[in-house]
Amino acid sequence: MQKTSFLLIFFLLAISLTRAQDKIYRKNGKIVEAKVLEIGSSEVKYKEFNNLDGPIYVLETDRIVKIVFENGKVQKFTEDLKDPERYSDQLRKAVKFDFMGPLLGYSQISFEKATDVGKGYEISIGVIGAGKSSRLDYYDSDLRSVRRNQFGFFVSGGYKFGKLPDFILFGKTRYSHMMQGTYAKPIVYIGNYKENRVLWKNNSSYEIGKQNVTFGAIEIELGRQWVFGDKFLLDIYNGFGYGFDNKKSSNDYYDFEDDITAYNYANARLGRSPGFSYSFGIKLGLLIK
Repeated sequence: MQKTSFLLIFFLLAISLTRAQDKIYRKNGKIVEAKVLEIGSSEVKYKEFNNLDGPIYVLETDRIVKIVFENGKVQKFTEDLKDPERYSDQLRKAVKFDFMGPLLGYSQISFEKATDVGKGYEISIGVIGAGKSSRLDYYDSDLRSVRRNQFGFFVSGGYKFGKLPDFILFGKTRYSHMMQGTYAKPIVYIGNYKENRVLWKNNSSYEIGKQNVTFGAIEIELGRQWVFGDKFLLDIYNGFGYGFDNKKSSNDYYDFEDDITAYNYANARLGRSPGFSYSFGIKLGLLIK
């Protein structure tokens, strides 16, 4: 009888000691038996349960999955990146400039606004001709060339569907921004411009003429955007889709090349129109209120 009572008391004591400890479940799979002393916004202070007279340890909250306290209460530390309150103090609008555009013969400015975490719209306007004017080379008893002298406008608009802000610094996501991360953006382009074209005449001579080009495209742009210090951003993207235009070859002498490809500044069309459309860009931006 005494032996049974002793075993029962020992069993109850063992259960009591087991329940009296807090358990910290770390992301690396380890479980720390501890006595939690303090839980802050970014760290947890505790002592090892088997050495309560020992030193105080500090563990960052982003390394913890959850803490199960001695009374059975559970506190989770998994970050909810979808919580709008997390980004309440961040700027949600940006003005962006196409960094590569002037080198390719146009300039483009964009406005973006985040409507929710990972969502937002972007509209752009471009001036074709506000940039480098490339040359058309042709042979007329001698090698000659003429500048394209393009001029026109285009507009575009699309809606972003982004992955949750994924910028991590030293394993922490606290520096993420709601306008940051990878994204897919359905977008529509439409524009019109005029540029020089080399025409082959029946009298076996060349003539420089103007062609009027109207173009459009429907694409999906895949990109990634970085935000630095809630002030500046960098946006890199590639677009793929379906484009159309009435552009002809720069030189009518090569009839077989007519309507095969077209560079329309905002994007390029491959194959006969309508055909595959492609775009690429690097935008630098400034966040605004």
